[in-house]
Amino acid sequence: MIWEVLKDSKRSYLVGTAHFFPYSFKTSLRRYLKKARTAIFEGPLDDDSMAKVVTAGCDSQNSYHLFDELDKRAIDDITNALRPACRDPNSFFIMDLCRLRMENPVYEMVKGMTPWLAFFTIWSNYLKKNGWNYSVDMEGYGLAKAMGKKVVFLETIDEQINVLKKLSHERILEFLRNVDRWPTVAQAYVDAYLDGDLARLRSMGLRFPSRHYSVIDQRDTIFYERMQDDLKEGDVVAFVGAPHVRGMSRLLHENGYQISGPEVG
Repeated sequence: MIWEVLKDSKRSYLVGTAHFFPYSFKTSLRRYLKKARTAIFEGPLDDDSMAKVVTAGCDSQNSYHLFDELDKRAIDDITNALRPACRDPNSFFIMDLCRLRMENPVYEMVKGMTPWLAFFTIWSNYLKKNGWNYSVDMEGYGLAKAMGKKVVFLETIDEQINVLKKLSHERILEFLRNVDRWPTVAQAYVDAYLDGDLARLRSMGLRFPSRHYSVIDQRDTIFYERMQDDLKEGDVVAFVGAPHVRGMSRLLHENGYQISGPEVG
């Protein structure tokens, strides 16, 4: 999931990241970052920015609840898939199901949340429960900071929140109604990512709530344009979600960059 990007003797690397993953790639990432001048990420990853995302998706005065749109079977399936699931209180979503003593802790966990935040909270807790303890983005960010690299973000946190707000409501509900498919979806993602198979990642993610034109294709161009100044200087390691790599590779190729690495399709 790493591609060399070369133009006018200026070499950089494009890393297709997994925002959640069951394995660490810290050793490999450290090797690439060691010689880098700049590390680029989609958006801010600090605690304050993450807290701002959660705040944007919460409204304790709103009577809406995602479970009101799901039948009992889906609610029971989601609850069983997440129980028990305790998270580090300092993690992205501050949820601790083990301390809740009620009939349906998942209901209370996402109470007051917008559909998009409720979805990501449920899905991230499910992944965490099943050993997905790592994030390529967060590992790269932590290493870059520790190594004193220049860190650049391609979007503001407000821009990222606006993207999250555009997630398809129907896709969120559809995904949550099919809990029985989650183990297969998760394992297929791991296999495709480790194989560096972008075409397979794309095909399996077509119905995933965040695999949408406004989330992927439109932002491919934004990311490409905003990293141009740094790419021209070279010695960049750019971290973008794996689904962005195909579109960005096309833009890079069209603008004279040589790209080498796994098949981008």
